Amino acid sequence: MSRNIAIATLFCGLLLFIGNAHSAQLSAVAYGTISSVGKQSKDNSGGKTGGTVVGGLVGLYTGKGKSTSNKALRTLGGAAAGRAVGGHMAGGKQKVYTVNLIQGGTIRVAMDSGNFREGDCVQVEQGSTNNMRRVSDEFCVHNSQVPDAYKAEHRKEANECAQAKQELLAAKDESAVKTAQMKMNILCQD
Repeated sequence: MSRNIAIATLFCGLLLFIGNAHSAQLSAVAYGTISSVGKQSKDNSGGKTGGTVVGGLVGLYTGKGKSTSNKALRTLGGAAAGRAVGGHMAGGKQKVYTVNLIQGGTIRVAMDSGNFREGDCVQVEQGSTNNMRRVSDEFCVHNSQVPDAYKAEHRKEANECAQAKQELLAAKDESAVKTAQMKMNILCQD
């Protein structure tokens, strides 16, 4: 019975992880001016989920050859420890940029990196993950006069970035992670 619970928990965690890995789709590109820059604590829920799954697996593995109740306790203990470690590792501060969009309204974009300042004209890429790039002031001041070909190029770049992020999330081994991370850095950074 306990083994079935451990397997079901592991399976549910894996489904959540896979579902998130395949959902990195771009939905919109918008232009605007940064009106404020701040900091906030990172959302560490992803680290907690991953830590729970890995910790549960380690606990289950160390219970190999032990009684069913021992395996269950080790799995639960490993999951709890993994959740705590994963949450701590994913924690920290990130920058939050408030952008006044030229189409009206505002959006807040939270990023781990970036060297943006108040007054910068930026392209905000919105989807299951967000990205932001500095662009010419012409996109904020005279947007209606900017040729569509330039805006289409920005959408193409944004889609390439979203695809690179999806590849990173789907990477299966350390080599694939390093390659995907390099590709994402090249395609997504300002």
